[in-house]
Amino acid sequence: MMLDTIICALVLVAVQLRICAALLPRGWRVALAVVVFVWALLPFPWGLSGWVLSYLSAFSVTSGLLAVLAIQHRLAGHYWLPVGQLRGACLMMVGLALWFYPMSMGSSYADPYALGFGNFAFSTALLLVGLLAWVVRAYASCLILVAAQFAFRFDVLASDNLWDYLIDPWLVFWAAGWLVRDRIIRARALPAADQGAKEDEPSLPAGQQQAAR
Repeated sequence: MMLDTIICALVLVAVQLRICAALLPRGWRVALAVVVFVWALLPFPWGLSGWVLSYLSAFSVTSGLLAVLAIQHRLAGHYWLPVGQLRGACLMMVGLALWFYPMSMGSSYADPYALGFGNFAFSTALLLVGLLAWVVRAYASCLILVAAQFAFRFDVLASDNLWDYLIDPWLVFWAAGWLVRDRIIRARALPAADQGAKEDEPSLPAGQQQAAR
């Protein structure tokens, strides 16, 4: 149960650093992050995590891993993980959610949530997917799958279902939003790159321009 509180505290710190990114200098952001983290770890009803978890339910292990990455990015100014790796992890999570949540809510007679209660074949399949991710160098996706499995094996969260270790609704919303933002940034960067390439092209003399025509 304690790890649920720690993960929630990390998520709250990541959100706080994102909000304060353009409002406070780095020193004040770090000090406020420490205050939020300690405040979140206090026991209910004084701590923030107890209130957040009571309204939003628990966060997954994946949320905790990505919260650590977001905190590192806000404090150090760069991603420890390459953006391409993060993009692949977000795509994996959104893809899982598009399959998992509709079927779990009754769109099919199959119930994938039931597979999370210690189904050996399901756990093996996830580990094989993680191994494939390692082979193709999708290290972030591999880390997420393996970390969720290990955390589930040692029963570190309140839930006894593997899916709750792997994804949660708030994580899926964040991943989808990050992918949309990433797509917009890349779309805006393409015209600028094309314009820069045109400006870098050497201009031909008038005689050669006429010959080229």
